[in-house]
Amino acid sequence: MAKYIVKYGRDDRVKFISHLDFVRCFHRAVRRSKLNFEFSQGFNPHPVMTIAQPLPVCVTSQSEYMKVGFVTDLSDNEICRELNLSMPPGFTIYDVRRVEGKEIDLTKINMAEYITEVECEKPCDAKRILDEKELIVPKKTKSGVKDSDIRPHIFDIDVLGYEDGVMKLRMTVSCGSNYNLKPETVVMAMEKYIDGFLPTFCTSHRKSMLIDNNEVM
Repeated sequence: MAKYIVKYGRDDRVKFISHLDFVRCFHRAVRRSKLNFEFSQGFNPHPVMTIAQPLPVCVTSQSEYMKVGFVTDLSDNEICRELNLSMPPGFTIYDVRRVEGKEIDLTKINMAEYITEVECEKPCDAKRILDEKELIVPKKTKSGVKDSDIRPHIFDIDVLGYEDGVMKLRMTVSCGSNYNLKPETVVMAMEKYIDGFLPTFCTSHRKSMLIDNNEVM
């Protein structure tokens, strides 16, 4: 029995699949492969599997992580190949690494980089919001929707380009169990604090998840 960190992603074909549906999908993929889960002990055993910061519906990604236990003699590369053969189209396993203890601690993930495309009549200087002392916007919490200051949780933002009514942004924001900031909330703050900016729709792609500015693996 051993623990592995699996790096994976999903594209537009499966971006509407919920977190729970993905978990079921992965369980079935493992059963179709040459792999066997490590199971927890106790009255109701279940596969040993932890997903770092589940991806919201409608967001694509190339940098998702899970820690999972397998009972196998296969190498890391062989496990990666087996999973890719078993996963449905739209999901890609990029890397698998066997770990000891907390060699890679997914609970320490605290940042994420997103590429966000925003439909709008004209582009704006998105970096202007970094000059604000506070950015108060409604944010969904476990106890309901509350006004929240998201400024401390935006580390960087840049405009990558504007074409055919779509402005492309790159932003680095808080991500993790302590605080998780969604790109659409940042776009909401831009609409409120930048005069003349009127977004109509946005989509996001999670490019990386970070521990203190360093890619997990």
